[in-house]
Amino acid sequence: MILSNWFLYQKNNVAKIALATFITIGATSCKTENKYSEVAIAENGTAAIPDVIDFTFHVKPIISDRCFICHGPDKNAVEGNFSMVSPEEAYKALGENLDHYAIVPGDTEKSGMLDRIYSKDPGSIMPPPESNLILTEYEKTILKKWVEQGAEYKDHWAFTPPKNKNVPKTKDTWGNNEIDNFIYQKLEENNLQPSEQAPKEKLLRRVYFDLTGLPPSTKDINNFLQDTSANAYEKVVDKLLASQDYAENMAAEWMDIARYADTHGYQDDFERIMWPWRDWVINAFNKNMPYNKFVTDQLAGDLIPDASLEQVLATGFNRNHKITYEGGVIPEEYRVEYVEDRITTFGTAFLGLTLECARCH
Repeated sequence: MILSNWFLYQKNNVAKIALATFITIGATSCKTENKYSEVAIAENGTAAIPDVIDFTFHVKPIISDRCFICHGPDKNAVEGNFSMVSPEEAYKALGENLDHYAIVPGDTEKSGMLDRIYSKDPGSIMPPPESNLILTEYEKTILKKWVEQGAEYKDHWAFTPPKNKNVPKTKDTWGNNEIDNFIYQKLEENNLQPSEQAPKEKLLRRVYFDLTGLPPSTKDINNFLQDTSANAYEKVVDKLLASQDYAENMAAEWMDIARYADTHGYQDDFERIMWPWRDWVINAFNKNMPYNKFVTDQLAGDLIPDASLEQVLATGFNRNHKITYEGGVIPEEYRVEYVEDRITTFGTAFLGLTLECARCH
């Protein structure tokens, strides 16, 4: 269902943002003057190395930030004939005699990359000093353990079918549901303890902003404080999920993805009537429309046999692109522009991919 899917999506985002805030300090580029892009907790020596190293979550953020500048996807910039973009490139033999390797899955002794990142010699260490980049001890250990465990690569997440995760078992009784078990597992990995539960006023304020984008009224706060039942919080969540405010808040995010606007977007920027599609989206969230129908109606509602006016209206999703009425334009040129815009939006909204580069490459 849309409502439940998006609610879980929002909760996942909140959890990721919260975790990222206290685990990482923003990544630095090769040109930056700041040499010390660090994992904040690792800097204090308190971060625990995960039992299983995941390429997507643990390795790729490191190598894309510190290594790809010379060993990345740009073939014209690859140094030493060594690229870390794919396993085929990363595992291949190197040197004139093809007698050594940068990465040998499962063998840290034969993996030259590890010798270079642990080297003390300024002429050998990677990343090189002139790049203004360094690897922390935590990051070096991550890469070493990744090689020990087989140096497994993973496809981009958009190409990987989702799988059910086993709920982690925790030693503590902290938490109210299975999502909390995943959060507690990450806290344990980083030697952290949960914060004390927030006062009811703060809990209410958080859930109101998260679900509706609006603060609770004084009356809402007083009613919640006076409700001492065990499911008082659940009742508030149910009330908000059924509200018009929730539908409008969720619709606003979808309208951003769908590039909604009430004007054409070019020089003259004339007004256009797109608000009926906006109202269709709000109504879809209000009715808790199933996600597959939400998608189908917007992409091809007019092609469904005996399509209703509502289904035809839903396809306004495809017409949210910019439109020009400038004199002298070449119609075919802008027809192609409009089609390209629709394809790009489709990739972003439904495939988890940016497709702009595919236009020329």
